[in-house]
Amino acid sequence: MSVSESLQDRLRAILRDRARHSPYYRFLGMEVVELGLGESKIRLKLESHHRDEKGSVHPGVLFSLADACSGVALATVLPQGSRRVVTIELKCDFLDLHAEGSLFGFGKVLEGGVGERTGVSTSEIRDEKGKLLAIGLATFMILRPGGNP
Repeated sequence: MSVSESLQDRLRAILRDRARHSPYYRFLGMEVVELGLGESKIRLKLESHHRDEKGSVHPGVLFSLADACSGVALATVLPQGSRRVVTIELKCDFLDLHAEGSLFGFGKVLEGGVGERTGVSTSEIRDEKGKLLAIGLATFMILRPGGNP
């Protein structure tokens, strides 16, 4: 896929924004590793604090990754200067909580899923072997410059 120079600049700005202004991403260890128009890929290396008392991945970790990759995917299709989105609703189905290594969240904006004030994205959370762990559907409020809807 050939990406225009201006789109590349916008995607780099989103990467810088996530790295600089997302303490929650840093706290969980999430890293945006790929961006495209309407798509994102975020990696999270599993550590002991991501697990529950039985050693399974805590569902909250999967939920957070679903929220992050869905929101970042939406940010890639918004006009420059309005990259902020706030989650209104996120439905997440947990399919498997057993994983090792790294998790990957794949976010994708639904076709026709962006309105003036809201956007809708999907997510898939997979382990490093490609096993599907969770799927999500998220609705976001799109914030205009200055933080207003």
